[in-house]
Amino acid sequence: MPAALRRLLGRPALWLMIYAALLGYGLFAQFNIPEEVLPAFNYPEISVTAHLPGTTATDMEAMVATPLEGVLLGLPGVSNVRSTISDGLVETDLRFAATTNAQADLQAVNGAIERAQTSLPPGVQPFTQIMGNAINEVADYAVRIAPGISQARAARAVAMQLVPALRAVPGVQLVTSAGLGGEALWVQPNLTAMEQAGVSVQALQQALAGQTMLVPGGTLSLGHVDSLITFGNAPSAAKLAQTPVMGPHGPIPLGALARVLHSTEPVHQRELLDGTPAIALVVFKQQGASTLPVARALARAIKSVTLPDGVSVLRIYDQGHLVRATSDDLRRNLLIGGVLAIAGLLAVLGAGSGAWLLALSLPTSLLLGIAGLYATGQSLNLLTFGAIIVALGLVADDSIIVLESIFHRWEAGDATWPGIWRGLREIMAPDMIGTLTTALVFVPLLFTGGLAGLFCVPFALAMIFALGASLLVSLTLIPLGLGLLPRHAVRPPRAANVLLTRLMGWNRRLFRLALAYPKRVVLACVALLLASLGAMSLVSVNVLPLPNEGVLLESFTLAPGTSLADSDAVMRRLSARLAKDKAVEHVLARIGSAAGSTYTEPAYAGEITIRLKPGAGGASLDAIANRVQAETQFPSLQTGIDTPTIERLGESLNGLPQPFALDLYGDDLSQMSATAQAIAQRLGRVPGLSDLFNDQGYPETQLRITPRPAALAAAGMTPSVLSGEVSALMAGQVVTELPDGAAPLPLYLRLPDPRLLSQQGLAALPVGPNSATPLGALADISLTTSPNQFMHIDGARALEILATPTTAPNIAIAQARRALAGLKLPPGERIVFGGLYPMLERAALGVGIAAIAAIAALAWVLFLRFSGRRVPLLLLAQIPLAMTGGGLALAASGLGLNGIGLIGFLALAGVSLNHGVVLLDRAQRNEAAGMSPEEAVDEALNVRFRPIFLTTAVAILGMLPTALGFGTGAAPEQGLAVVIGGGILWSALLCTNLLPALYLTGRKPKRQA
Repeated sequence: MPAALRRLLGRPALWLMIYAALLGYGLFAQFNIPEEVLPAFNYPEISVTAHLPGTTATDMEAMVATPLEGVLLGLPGVSNVRSTISDGLVETDLRFAATTNAQADLQAVNGAIERAQTSLPPGVQPFTQIMGNAINEVADYAVRIAPGISQARAARAVAMQLVPALRAVPGVQLVTSAGLGGEALWVQPNLTAMEQAGVSVQALQQALAGQTMLVPGGTLSLGHVDSLITFGNAPSAAKLAQTPVMGPHGPIPLGALARVLHSTEPVHQRELLDGTPAIALVVFKQQGASTLPVARALARAIKSVTLPDGVSVLRIYDQGHLVRATSDDLRRNLLIGGVLAIAGLLAVLGAGSGAWLLALSLPTSLLLGIAGLYATGQSLNLLTFGAIIVALGLVADDSIIVLESIFHRWEAGDATWPGIWRGLREIMAPDMIGTLTTALVFVPLLFTGGLAGLFCVPFALAMIFALGASLLVSLTLIPLGLGLLPRHAVRPPRAANVLLTRLMGWNRRLFRLALAYPKRVVLACVALLLASLGAMSLVSVNVLPLPNEGVLLESFTLAPGTSLADSDAVMRRLSARLAKDKAVEHVLARIGSAAGSTYTEPAYAGEITIRLKPGAGGASLDAIANRVQAETQFPSLQTGIDTPTIERLGESLNGLPQPFALDLYGDDLSQMSATAQAIAQRLGRVPGLSDLFNDQGYPETQLRITPRPAALAAAGMTPSVLSGEVSALMAGQVVTELPDGAAPLPLYLRLPDPRLLSQQGLAALPVGPNSATPLGALADISLTTSPNQFMHIDGARALEILATPTTAPNIAIAQARRALAGLKLPPGERIVFGGLYPMLERAALGVGIAAIAAIAALAWVLFLRFSGRRVPLLLLAQIPLAMTGGGLALAASGLGLNGIGLIGFLALAGVSLNHGVVLLDRAQRNEAAGMSPEEAVDEALNVRFRPIFLTTAVAILGMLPTALGFGTGAAPEQGLAVVIGGGILWSALLCTNLLPALYLTGRKPKRQA
């Protein structure tokens, strides 16, 4: 050991201060680090959503999509712009270069939209968000309105009291309201009365616009005081009905021409709580804000608001419930696992042996690992919790081998401090190399970009921080603690000593078998590896199993073009069915999407949030989901059911390409639709594709109004005036706003229920200067078709055909190319294969380069440490064999493979090396001291068996509660714990049997002098 390092370790006061500072920061991090379900999404992709209800897809293209794209395509760093254009909705996704900052990208997009605002129709307010914001949906509430309570009064109370209280909660980013329009004075024209009085729609609009009083009034100096002038007139339906409207023979009271209601503005969207209209509130937290404090503050804010009698708030979904369940169960399992691990150490080493220092090293290392996560802006989530669970066993590894090395020197007769220095000197290099080689395996994960990086980087950081902390603790805290306290000999309890002796004897038999038949044993290990791969092919695969959130989320879609009224009727019937289910407490059905919200469903689609009764489901959530989905079967209704978090995760990744996509470019949408149909027929026969999805360009029936110039001129009108009158009567118009306390009260003009008009009724609509001319006399009204949805990709029109590859993406694309080889495209059309495959190629290339670099660094470290090529090659060859234990354990457990478990297999590559490094380092050191290879290996097995057994046992005991599935919140980590536990056990068997046997195979014994 270098003298400088020895002097440094000999200053306990200095280390006491260092650890006090580190642990203080660790405790601060522990109490302040955010706790989430998933890592924060900071992918450089921005979503822009713009609503304009009642507008066809082709009109949305001209009025909204094209102006927006005109300013967005020129933004620096933009690599791709994709717009999905449908009736009343445009959703534009901008993907930026990976080197950009998502927050800066969002600001640039907002600035561009502000420049384009003058080119957009009035009322269009694009909503922007970073991709992944859906996962920040922290709570959903339903405002229940009792029968007989004014909806306008309820809407005002929600808008003026409840929503501001929720927005004021620290950490809240956005609160959206849906279900009812805002409070308004609704003017419903009586067309017959207007026609008889000769009053035009324009005259009605002018009379209402004249009620505006939201202007500055000036100042008067009254004595020594400046008094401001204000205008006010308490708005009411009765007073507005007295407003004079100029007719051809003089003013007429508005009440004689229209019905005036104090109501809410109509919306083309529904929120139904248990089958009755309600107001739904969706709360999003800020990126980086901790879920639990936000959820608790929201609950307090709701209690602090006094709503009118008959208006109450019901919590439907709370993400904090899932975070609490996951965090509490995993923390408890970590505590139980830590206690089991410590108990196992004390049982084997004895309570008086100083082994309690290991008990101190476990929480110290984990606390320092959490401090590293906090310092780098990470959170405690399923990925980082999983890494901590794995690290619970690994962090003890370094401390155990240092402790055992020092104990071995003491057992050999060394004095206290000389034994510490010598034991530390013998183990320091293999300890550092073992930790370094383990950490190097996680380095490539830090370079995984895109979607994979969102999940891999937090796990890799947690592992690297925990491993670094364990190395620091093992080389400082363990030797200092042993030196400062009274020396104790290692006196294992009799039962533990007997167990260790027997285990060592059994292991020796396996070692002699491997030494006698090395080729057969290698072939057997390879066969087991192949068997584990075969068993893994039978394991179910899911993205992320989550515990029972107490809520199910069912998405639904009716036939394209289904009216809102029909969708409403279906949802009421489904709500009545679900209410009869014994596990269901409340049902909140959302139909369509509210303007200004983040949702993008049409009026024939939406979601059903099913709140379960407390305690319902338990571990049988799948059974409830299957039953609920069976209860919601309905003709022409397509449904899918999952947990809210999984659904929000899907929405968060919505902007990413699909696994397989074919983009058809062209200009004539009707011709493109026919071509897409032909392409879909051919792709339907491709064996490598399933679930073909070709719903874009679906023709919808529409009514087209074509003005007649001569008739308009004779009536003294222009097309603009005509469209303005028809739009006001049919689509509705906020003419002006009246002062009404803290918020203005809109004056809204529209017919009571224009959707009930027939085509003949629309043609008979009285318009013109005196409301005396039917619309059909001024314009032609014809039925036509228009696509329900299409796309712009980088500004060009496109239709997209989606599918799910059942084979490798490159093979599926090759099969699709062969299927389309004979297809002749019309002039001006072209096809491009897209989807995830190009991104996967780039990601695989990046990860591959990083992996090659990591393996090269790993090999360099091993070749640098060990003389010759045998040991490094043996250690590198052990990496794939270590996967066997994890695969067999997972297959035997009956659990499915998810994203976290998959990362566990990557972790095994590093975990499997540490024991082999320590064992073979000891063997080579023995040879250098003059022992024969057989003696060197025999002594290394004798000395290193106990620490290898201890680290294996500690790791398995630490993960045991999670592997057994204690607590529903631990469900996502169960597969990870099983994989790592099985892999560590198998690695211990390999490094104490196959590895030393291969080390000796083919080597000539040294001649005795």
